[in-house]
Amino acid sequence: MAFFLQNTVKMTAIQIPTRPKWLKSTLPYDHRLVLKEDKPKKVTPSVYTQEMLQSTEERLANTTEMHPPRILELLDMSNTTPHKMSIVAVDQALFQPYPSELVFQNFTPGQTYKLPLLLFNNDKVSRQVKLKFQDTEYFQVVGPDEAGSKVAPGISATFTVFFTPQESKDYHHRLVCVTERERFEVPVRAIGPRAILDFRDELYLPLCAVKASTQKTHLVRNIGNSKAKFKLQTQRPFSVMPSSGTLDVGESMQVTVDFHPMSIGDHSQDLVLHYHTGEDVYISLYGACEELNIHLKPDSVLLKKTYISLANVHTVSLTNRSEIPLQFCWSAWSSQEDEDLNLSRESSALQQKEEKEHLPFQALSHSCITVEPVEGEIWPNTTAHFNILFKPEQAKLYQQIIYCDVTGRESRLPLTVKGEGLGPKLQLKYNLMDMKNVFIGDKNCYEVLVSNKGLIDAPFRLSRPDTAFGRCFSFSPEEGVVPVGASQIVEITFHSYILGTFSEDLLLTVTAQPQPLTLTFRGCVIGPTFHFNVSELNFGDVAFGFPLTSICTLFNTSLVPVTFALRVLGDGLGCPSVTSAQQVSELSRNNWQGSVARDLHVRPVEFTVSPPAGSVRAMSDVTIKVTLCSNTVGRYRLALVVDVEGVGEEIMTLPVIARCVVPKIVVETPVLDFQRCFLDYTYQQKVQLTNPSTLPVCYGLLDQEYEESPSLLYGSSVPRGVILPHSSEELPVYLLAKVVGRLHHILRIAVFGSVQPPLEVLLSCIGQGPVVHVQSSKMDFGRIPVLTDITRTLQLSNQSPIPAHFTARMSHGKSFWHVEPSEGKVPPKSQFELRVVAHLKDSLHFQDRLEVSIQDSLSHTVPLSATGTGTTIVSDKPFAPSLDLGTYFSHESCQYHFKLTNYGQRIHRMYWGIDGFLASSKTHKGDSLPGQNFLPSISAHRRKESLGRKAFLSSREKSVFSLSPSRVELFPGCSADMVLTASSDSPEVVQERLVCHGIVGHEHKHIMSVDVTCRFIAPVLSISSKRLNFYIEKVPGNSLMPLYEKLVLENVSPLSLSIELSLAEPFSLCEGPVDHSSATTKSIFLGDRRQAEVWVCFNPDYCQDRISRIMDEFLVIHYQGHPQQDVVELHAEVHFPNLHFSSTTVDFGCVLNCTETQRVITITNCSLLPVNYHWAFLEDNKHWIIRETEMPEKEKEQKIPGKETEEGRSSPALSSPLSTRPGSVSVEEVSKCSHVN
Repeated sequence: MAFFLQNTVKMTAIQIPTRPKWLKSTLPYDHRLVLKEDKPKKVTPSVYTQEMLQSTEERLANTTEMHPPRILELLDMSNTTPHKMSIVAVDQALFQPYPSELVFQNFTPGQTYKLPLLLFNNDKVSRQVKLKFQDTEYFQVVGPDEAGSKVAPGISATFTVFFTPQESKDYHHRLVCVTERERFEVPVRAIGPRAILDFRDELYLPLCAVKASTQKTHLVRNIGNSKAKFKLQTQRPFSVMPSSGTLDVGESMQVTVDFHPMSIGDHSQDLVLHYHTGEDVYISLYGACEELNIHLKPDSVLLKKTYISLANVHTVSLTNRSEIPLQFCWSAWSSQEDEDLNLSRESSALQQKEEKEHLPFQALSHSCITVEPVEGEIWPNTTAHFNILFKPEQAKLYQQIIYCDVTGRESRLPLTVKGEGLGPKLQLKYNLMDMKNVFIGDKNCYEVLVSNKGLIDAPFRLSRPDTAFGRCFSFSPEEGVVPVGASQIVEITFHSYILGTFSEDLLLTVTAQPQPLTLTFRGCVIGPTFHFNVSELNFGDVAFGFPLTSICTLFNTSLVPVTFALRVLGDGLGCPSVTSAQQVSELSRNNWQGSVARDLHVRPVEFTVSPPAGSVRAMSDVTIKVTLCSNTVGRYRLALVVDVEGVGEEIMTLPVIARCVVPKIVVETPVLDFQRCFLDYTYQQKVQLTNPSTLPVCYGLLDQEYEESPSLLYGSSVPRGVILPHSSEELPVYLLAKVVGRLHHILRIAVFGSVQPPLEVLLSCIGQGPVVHVQSSKMDFGRIPVLTDITRTLQLSNQSPIPAHFTARMSHGKSFWHVEPSEGKVPPKSQFELRVVAHLKDSLHFQDRLEVSIQDSLSHTVPLSATGTGTTIVSDKPFAPSLDLGTYFSHESCQYHFKLTNYGQRIHRMYWGIDGFLASSKTHKGDSLPGQNFLPSISAHRRKESLGRKAFLSSREKSVFSLSPSRVELFPGCSADMVLTASSDSPEVVQERLVCHGIVGHEHKHIMSVDVTCRFIAPVLSISSKRLNFYIEKVPGNSLMPLYEKLVLENVSPLSLSIELSLAEPFSLCEGPVDHSSATTKSIFLGDRRQAEVWVCFNPDYCQDRISRIMDEFLVIHYQGHPQQDVVELHAEVHFPNLHFSSTTVDFGCVLNCTETQRVITITNCSLLPVNYHWAFLEDNKHWIIRETEMPEKEKEQKIPGKETEEGRSSPALSSPLSTRPGSVSVEEVSKCSHVN
């Protein structure tokens, strides 16, 4: 429960010395207020030990510092006091608590401790203070008795805090003080058991050389009252082992501090001891470091001149005059900072982590100046010798400073190494080569002797300048090595395709030589000389589109081969020109006029040069063929030019002269008359063309202009050709008439290259359609069945050489005839059969006409007639004239559903009956047709015939079949659902005839008769045994176990059977001898010719009286949906050894003392087993059990003559006990026994 404590009753005066500030004058004279600590206070081991070993009162007495409390919330002073102004800063509380924190320590569980809490008024006016606190199980606060009064300035209010611990552990709480201006808190803490390690406040380590190390070990013991779990931590150059540990109370351990300075002078650090309870203790560590007097001798090395690939060695020494071993390591960097900086640049983060120690050595090993050994140790008062190895890689001056990082010296010892590398010396035989005049494309080879005048092998490499003529040089070999004192011949080849003067410097670069040797080549490249054997190429007159070739020879008179290219200057740059052969063979070319374009890029390429390019060997010649295929009518004045590769274009020209002409053609047959022509039939004639000129000419038949419906078509199998000079050609022309009548058309012939109008030929003919005859003038089908397709054929004969297209149809829209096919084509000079199909829908006489139309010819009409027979009533399932319903069990009915549809055109009123049976009155009344009062019955109609068949009526007075409904009225196109039902109570094969009569239109007709057959059978089940026998005898020492017999059932009926088996206990049905589940009923489904096994179980232990019994029961078999039943007899015998007593009581009446009286009891063995027995008197409710004896098998068989040995048969019987067998025993003893076990 929370409560508020007012200012205390007792006001304690405090001596206030003279202070500069009034705030501090309110504090006790022997305490000081610490407003803020600049640095955290470090606790030494001695101070920590003293604080932890003090009692609560001692700690309070030794507390000399106070701290301002933590303000939780500022309040509005206008609600609590009229004195709103205060000399106390807002960030300071009006009251100063003493002590600033209440601490309980070294307490004993179960005891109560107390501490006072003084709240000093820091203001110059009286202020009110309250203490808000909630009692706990461990802390209680007792306040002043008076409440509501204020605390005067400089006066304190006293509170008492009680602490009752329950166990040794840390406790934390807080007190909330409420003044007129703020709320602040005072922490309350109880310190439980603490570990104390007796470290010294300061540790001094021995004097140490720089980069060496020294140690000091301190034995530490836990003098506290709690187990110590601690961590130790310090900074370089100090380190501590172990860094953490655990120490029980009273135990001790060794702590080693290591001092490894990297710079000279005095060093100090704090060793922080961190307890797991949160306290930190600081131990001061001190150490001093000095530098040893160690120097390299000498500190500068001047090496001799050394050839590259050779080595020179110099020795440097370092002497250790101290008493400690010194570690050394050579490096390429002057300080550790430079080394770390280069490591971060030259290696990745992962490599820096894994290979940091090896990179300084690699820097030295990759240099030309190396030191051996790179690192090691120098024992006291010994000298180490180092080999400085100089192996230059280039011919230059080397100077490098390497550093030795050695223990005892703060800075690394420098060693300056200087040396010079000498390279190989090669000499050329000459430095300048003047090549003078060189033919373009000619290869010139030169040899240069290179000699080695030095003491080492000289690797060399030749290079050329990257200029036009510089890239024409090649070397063999391009690089190599010249041994000491040897020479090497280098072959230099020059091969240029550029004309002009050149001067190129070739460089011979020697490995390890800074400057290469220069070899200069200069000269002039000149072009080749050549000419033609003719002064011009004159083609003369050439025919349009006919190629003509002219031949000339090109001679090369220079000493180098010439690579040339030939072209006709002024020739077109478009597609190649078209030859007459192409114009004739490629029918897609429809341009017959020559080229008239003036643009070279559009004009065709008419000249072909072979070869168009090639090479002529020195002082040799090549034959040139120039072919002209002109597609331009006119004169040619052009030039054949020669372009030389690497020299220039149009180096030489050869004039070309020609004239292109188009010869004229004469038409000898300007008119072609084809006379009468059947449509779409091809006729052919020829047009004769003559060429009277001296040049060949190319001609072509122009395509017929497009028309949507042309009257005739013409063409040629050879539409194009060539006429040689002074010769004639025949142009075959075919014609195809498309319409009937007189036809005319103009045929046009074009001449290749001619700008004149095409030649014309007149075509004329008379178009005529096919001639077709019909075989029959009329068709009579006669009497045909209704609703059946009846086909007759009609033959069409085509007398013309073209096919005849026809269409056939009936004159009436809704005709009972149709023709197949209704349209088609009669091949030329052949016959075609039309199938005329009649499909009548009534038994009447019908007529119609067939119209056959021939395209582009005459039409024909054929009359048709037919008479229908039969009925138009059709069933959707098999029905008439006979129907077999199949096999069914008797006592169940079968139904046959079907649908009758009237496909005729008249109404049918039908009524059904069974031939030989009278129709019932109910049928006449209930099934009368609408619109008719009476329909004669079928039985009355055939009464005389039925009276003559008395034997049939006497055997079955009622029909097995019935049809529902028996009377139906069907309109055209309508249907009726019919159900034919058959049932019989006895197995038999039934065959009856259904007869249907009706009124069709206004006449009575016999519509149909149907012979119906159905077979009724009884279920037949084959049972493996009609009797099952069970026999068991009680044998001493053995329990009675159930007996099992198997029964096999087989369905020999042609239909599936669903049967149910039932019996009475103690018999049951199960799945097998090992099946413990049993039932008295079971359902079985048997398919056709399928078997099922049934196990019958007998339980002999169903009666507990142990009396022999004979039981007879039945296993009844019921058939689902049929009254028939089958039974299987079940016979069981259970035999126990039984005795029968003539009397169950013995009454002696009155017996005189010392006299004897006898009574006789007759015991009879009423079982088939021998009985062993003895007598015993019951005393104290105890009795004797008569033991059983086993009878021999031979005696058993003699005593059970009626036992059956057949297991598979059984018969029904009733359960009854066994009868008493002959023979009895007279007993003169007094005894009583009800039964024998």
